Amino acid sequence: MPNLEQPEMLETLEQRHLIWRGRETPTMPGTRASGWAEVDQYLGGLPGAGAVAVHSPLAIGEIRLLWPSVQAGERLSVMVNPPFQLSAEALLAEQLTPERWLVVRSGTDKDALWSAEQSVKSGCCDSVWLWPSPSLSQAQVRRLQLAARTGEATLFLFFTDSRTPNLSWPVDMHLVLAPHPDGVRVSVPRRRQGRPVGAFSVAMTARWPELCATYTEKHRAAMPKAPMPKAPIQKTPMHRTAV
Repeated sequence: MPNLEQPEMLETLEQRHLIWRGRETPTMPGTRASGWAEVDQYLGGLPGAGAVAVHSPLAIGEIRLLWPSVQAGERLSVMVNPPFQLSAEALLAEQLTPERWLVVRSGTDKDALWSAEQSVKSGCCDSVWLWPSPSLSQAQVRRLQLAARTGEATLFLFFTDSRTPNLSWPVDMHLVLAPHPDGVRVSVPRRRQGRPVGAFSVAMTARWPELCATYTEKHRAAMPKAPMPKAPIQKTPMHRTAV
């Protein structure tokens, strides 16, 4: 049995990712930098080859959160059935090359899954973004995860409904997102490598100040207004008149 008290042995085990020190945030093998200091600090990055389940309301900044993680990629990125129109202007604004982005519109759930699987395992893609139907099964998720590892790509699975996240799905990381006045709030209830991580916020005000200002004004306007206090009713004293 090796003597773990020897510094050389501990260093060797750390380099092989066989141990990690509890006081440090581990950087998992096969990860990619997220582009956000908060995410890299708490999570050590995002999976570089595997599946990530993104549980998020629609249009709260979930795409902006993940875009920086693929900026350095030289392969293709494919979006399958996104609930929005992807524009070249938006990609250029995020320093992304439009020629490396493809959008697939599939008429059926079966075609969407087939497109995502073929793309993610082809070896030509750096990332695949899929918005699956609610009928997605655990076996289908497992198949997509294995395909992502084969193609050494990251598969983002977006779930925009309000159901409780299915943590039994065989994915490498569950990202649960919620709106926050400064950007988004992130929590990781489960991941394949590492412990669960409680909620922390990712500030987006530096990159998109107008987005956060719009959020603040929108939610401030939606807040119920306090009712105006009613003025007390003053009763006029009755005077009896002698007859």
